[in-house]
Order: sequence, then C-alpha cells, then structure tokens
Amino acid sequence: MKPVRPRETIVPDMEFELVFRVAGPMLQLILLLAREAGLRHATILHFTAANCNFELRQVSGRSKAYSSYTVPMSNRLYERLLFACAGALDSKEPLLCQYNRQRKKPHYNSLTCSLSRAKKLAGVSAPWGLHDLRRTAARALYERTGDIRKVQRLLGHAQPNQTWWYLGNAGIDLTHADMERSTPWQPEPETKSQSSDRPSRPNPEPQKKIA
Repeated sequence: MKPVRPRETIVPDMEFELVFRVAGPMLQLILLLAREAGLRHATILHFTAANCNFELRQVSGRSKAYSSYTVPMSNRLYERLLFACAGALDSKEPLLCQYNRQRKKPHYNSLTCSLSRAKKLAGVSAPWGLHDLRRTAARALYERTGDIRKVQRLLGHAQPNQTWWYLGNAGIDLTHADMERSTPWQPEPETKSQSSDRPSRPNPEPQKKIA
C-alpha cells in the first residue's frame, strides 16, 4: 500500500484576493495572519495585542515546542492590526473575540466555516484552507529569497530539515545539498520586551524646550 502523499496545495494570489475582498473584518485578519505572517491556526486563535510590536513591525508566535519567534508585518497586516488593537493594547483577550458578539474565542471549526462561506461568496471552489495559506507563505518567501533559514524563522521551526520537508510539500524540489548548506537555526531567547504582557508602543518624540 502506497503512503499517502502530503498535501501540496498552494493558494493562487488571485483566489486569495477574491476571498479577502468579500470577507468580514475578523476573517480578513485571520487570512492575513495565515498568508502573510505564516501563523498556525492555533496561534491565530490565541493571538492578542501582546503579540504585536508596532515599533519594530513584528508579530510574535510560538512553535509546537513552545519556543518563541518573530516575523515581520507586511504593510497590509500592520494596518489591519493597528485597527484591531485600537483601544485594546493592554488587553490579554484574543483579538478575534472583539469580532464575536458573545465575546467568546472562536473555535477552529468556526474559522473554517467562515472561510468556506467567503469562498462560496467569492466563487472560489478550490479546496484550500487555512493551513494551505501557511504553506503558501513559506513557498512565497523561499522563492523570493532562496534562503531556508528565513523560511525557518517564518514558520518557527527549530531544525532546517523540518522546513526542508515543509517546502517539499509546497511543491519545491530541494536536494540534500540545499539542506546541508543551511545551518540549524535556534529561536532567539525571549527578551524582556517579547515576554512582557504589555505590547510595545512607538516611543513618542521628545518635546522641544521653549527658551
């Protein structure tokens, strides 16, 4: 019996944009966190304002091994997070709760149902989901940079062979030599600003003294 081949679904930009345009505010944030920040759905469900560093334009996440990592915000994700975090910078409540009338954190099934409805409304019938957006983010970054280490940082992988396998599932043909050229990357230790419960704010400009 042949082993089941892993999914290699990559979401075309055109399909993503069609779904994004008809999606509501909560789903738009979810789509950007998955497609542009490469976050897992579990990280998205627990995502709070404390995961945002607007000064450095970074979002932080945790791998399955609970090690922390940071990835840059795209311009569109930066603007969306600024809007979502407005008035909630000190809150530990997941950002997705503010879009829920019952103030309860959505479940994974509710995320997939919201995505399915938006795809139907946009006329997109291709069978892709949230994790396929994460895989698409990994492939786009590798094709843009050719650097496995950067993809490791995006995905929060501790070892390059994890990323090597992941990119293979994204339809990229890699050799063992490609993996050997990349040295193991270890997540950076948490700094005080990363582990703090309070999200960072841009520093205000010093006031000029009047003579």
